[in-house]
Amino acid sequence: MNNNYQLNKVVILSRHGIRTPLHNTLEFLNQVTPLTWPKWDHPFGYLTTRGGTLEAYLGHYFLLWLENNNIKLSVENPELFIYANSLQRTVATAQFFITGAYAGHDIQVNHKYPIEKMDAIFDPSLREDSFEFIQKIRNDIDEEDKTNFIFESLTPAYELLSDILNYKQSKLYAQYQCDLADIPAQLHLTKNEEPALLGPLAIGTSVADAFLLQYYSAFAKEQIAWGKINSEEQWQQIVNIRNQYINLLCHTKTLAKHIAAPLIKMINDLMQNESYKFCFLVGHDSNVAALLGALQFKTYTLPEQFEQTPIGGKVVLQRFIHKLSGQYFFKAEYIYQSFEQLHSGQALNLQNPPQHFQLELENATKNSDGFYEWQDFKKRLEME
Repeated sequence: MNNNYQLNKVVILSRHGIRTPLHNTLEFLNQVTPLTWPKWDHPFGYLTTRGGTLEAYLGHYFLLWLENNNIKLSVENPELFIYANSLQRTVATAQFFITGAYAGHDIQVNHKYPIEKMDAIFDPSLREDSFEFIQKIRNDIDEEDKTNFIFESLTPAYELLSDILNYKQSKLYAQYQCDLADIPAQLHLTKNEEPALLGPLAIGTSVADAFLLQYYSAFAKEQIAWGKINSEEQWQQIVNIRNQYINLLCHTKTLAKHIAAPLIKMINDLMQNESYKFCFLVGHDSNVAALLGALQFKTYTLPEQFEQTPIGGKVVLQRFIHKLSGQYFFKAEYIYQSFEQLHSGQALNLQNPPQHFQLELENATKNSDGFYEWQDFKKRLEME
């Protein structure tokens, strides 16, 4: 820790914790395999009890982390601001986080609507559908695919999924009579609806999500993908389908700016509100990917994780004050539980911390101490 800098303000964007599979993916899941999926004991799309426990561990860790950075928050005055999307899994994540950090204190978790109504700040749905706007999105996705051969590179992952699912015996195969990778793809871009890449990518993403949630929930080994994932390389292949889906639909230039605009405005307002020292916002992987794309962070690979936007992971935006000059500086970290920390349900503390990964900005230079000029980041928040 560099003693010339004092952490002055923190704004976190968190993905919700471990949930059950989403209700709108059940159709995919039941049609893509003749095998029986394991049962869940929570409603679909809800934060699980285990997810809540692991979020409480993160809350406890962040309290220790703040104190280690010489920030001791008072719970008696408004130095904390907590805001979540109005879905059960996001509100519950915020509640468990606060319980882990400040059990017994009546700290308000703010959300705009009754549970299960989407807040516009976190909603990735399209707010316009002009021909020019849609064409920009299509061009971005085409450019990303041409540069990185995304669709072609996923073929081996689809073959692996087909074997695990026994896809050739499924209702979906009976319908299409083709390999999983060859199911017709369609880019769905409709105003007031979430963008989607229907076809192999959406199907593979739903399946990868289900397998990950089984693993993070510590299902019995024979229940996690029916015991058919046997190596880290296989996990990497399968989870990469999900990573690429989120990348194409949330992180590419036009969609990232569009999706993240309301959230960036909120973060900018919170950064300027000097009464808050610690702000905790809870949304979704789409929000995290869009935020990092819109603010022009460099592409990254997270150590000890296969997900690029891991469940429960937190983008931690930090403002520091330089003690000698009085100038503000910026640093961002991704703080998240590793693949194994999630699976084994480890408690967290300063001796067993979550993973820390420093995020870097495109077209900006760090000083010799590893910090960016605050103004470099502030301009991005103001969408200049």
